[in-house]
Amino acid sequence: MTGPKAILVHSRNTAQKSATDLLAYGSTIFPKSDGVLNLATGRLIELGVEFAVSARRCFEVDGSKVAINAQRFQYRLDSKAYLETDLWKALNGIIHARNLDIHFSDSPDKVFMNDGNVVALHFVYETDRYPTTYVDIFGMAWAFLTFGPFGWDLP
Repeated sequence: MTGPKAILVHSRNTAQKSATDLLAYGSTIFPKSDGVLNLATGRLIELGVEFAVSARRCFEVDGSKVAINAQRFQYRLDSKAYLETDLWKALNGIIHARNLDIHFSDSPDKVFMNDGNVVALHFVYETDRYPTTYVDIFGMAWAFLTFGPFGWDLP
């Protein structure tokens, strides 16, 4: 019997690595300085797109539905903001985004005394089909890392 195709193994490995990095970035307290936030935003967008492409390939073959329900920090979004909790839709939204940004919010903990303290909470995207949508960074990564096994892993 043969195992999963090489592209699926590669996609899962890439998604797992990216998801682990997203967990770390989604758990970090950043100083509220433009230089650091610009660097963090750039890296989070790179990781998010890499993760979304690789994770979506895994679920295209598997077909499972996975909910995003974990949060690293407790927060409330404005009542007008839409929070995506379907992993498949979130992955597609990031892949097809016309605009992709990071939503930072004040940290519950204070680490940096001379600057403000913020955490990266969400990917924020808009597509041609959906208005502004928020996706919890930590929750999306955790949903992928705790899912499994994929159908193509089973005998």
